[in-house]
Amino acid sequence: MKLLARIRLLGTDSCLEASAVVNDALFGLLRELRTGWIALPPDLEQSLVARGESSAHWLTTREARATRRRYALHADIGSVREQYRRRRGCRSLQVALDVHSLDRAITIARAAVDAGTDFIEVGDPLIKRSGVAAIAAIKRAAPDTTVVAEMMSADWGRDQVELAAEVGADVVLLIGPASTASVSAAVTAARRLGVALVLDTPRAHVNAAWLRDMERTGIDGFVVTTNIDLGVGSDHPLATARTIRSCSQLPVAVSGGFSTADDELTGSTHWDIAIIGRSIADAVAPADLVYQLTSIVRKIHAKERP
Repeated sequence: MKLLARIRLLGTDSCLEASAVVNDALFGLLRELRTGWIALPPDLEQSLVARGESSAHWLTTREARATRRRYALHADIGSVREQYRRRRGCRSLQVALDVHSLDRAITIARAAVDAGTDFIEVGDPLIKRSGVAAIAAIKRAAPDTTVVAEMMSADWGRDQVELAAEVGADVVLLIGPASTASVSAAVTAARRLGVALVLDTPRAHVNAAWLRDMERTGIDGFVVTTNIDLGVGSDHPLATARTIRSCSQLPVAVSGGFSTADDELTGSTHWDIAIIGRSIADAVAPADLVYQLTSIVRKIHAKERP
């Protein structure tokens, strides 16, 4: 259905009525124009932009306006990927919304924005409960902060990227067993839709050959995730991160039940992005904890800068 709507939009079908499918197709076309993935005759492009600007969907309207501005501002949507890659050697904080309530997730996301958090992650529990609409809701609450969508299956990677990108994700994290072919297809979709793609790194796959193969597909970073039941007592996330960083120049994000009291995290040089979720979700005052964590990460970064 989306493909048919896309064809009709490209045919300037004036009778095409607005619908969710048409909106998804229009958003995809506008994003592909902005990334330079496609080029259209100027009159057709302007027709699509005008249709997007009059859309009832805020994300499509936002995309249309950005598409119209891209020449004047020399904007490069690909910079999302480049900005993520430049996190290598820096210290950044990613707040994971590991909650089931969308209302609470939005409250924490707004606190993260106020604290200047670098990334906000829409966790799998929230997506399972509320669907990908949760990604759209968080992006709307934090439009100028990079939103990461945790998609729990690396199979059908292309579809996972499309689902997340079309509702506002800036970065897609694929988790689960992944073939090189699936990751390659996901990378192609990520480039087409102007999002960064990062890959979960199971311990069993952490070797130079696998890491090299994944890096060659064009992914933008690696993520070390930790089963929540392992808790803080497990030190393998940082050990795994150290191995990855010794084999790759891409940024490495790491999660592991960390909190403000973790000397292991603050004393380690083997991570670029710290992912913290459960300690924030369980906090009585999550906003205060986000401020503390942001301050700690900034101090580490400032201390390490020449």
